[in-house]
Amino acid sequence: MFKPLIKMFFIGKAALEVGKEKIEDYIDTFTARADECKTTSNDRLEEAKEYLKNLSVELSNKVWQRSESLENEMKEKLRRQLADFSLGALGDTTEINELRAEIATLRAELAELKSQMRVVV
Repeated sequence: MFKPLIKMFFIGKAALEVGKEKIEDYIDTFTARADECKTTSNDRLEEAKEYLKNLSVELSNKVWQRSESLENEMKEKLRRQLADFSLGALGDTTEINELRAEIATLRAELAELKSQMRVVV
């Protein structure tokens, strides 16, 4: 249930990042090409259509790659945190078992002392 929502989050975040980069690139390109003029409007229109088509394909590919990258980074971070937590829990379990063994030893020693006290009395 959460996986599609998380995927959409990463796609949205990547789209914003890539969109920002592309807008900056487009503004730079637009200002650099401001001096150029086309002689016919049809050539200019066809060029604009082709440019927009290529741009949309490029943008969708970059957004998808960025979302995959962000998702993989988050998965790795979660794996590391889970591993750290698991190791911490394992350490706690080991300490608990050691304490239980110590308590059992103390109980045995106490029972032995009680039995010796009964024999003496």
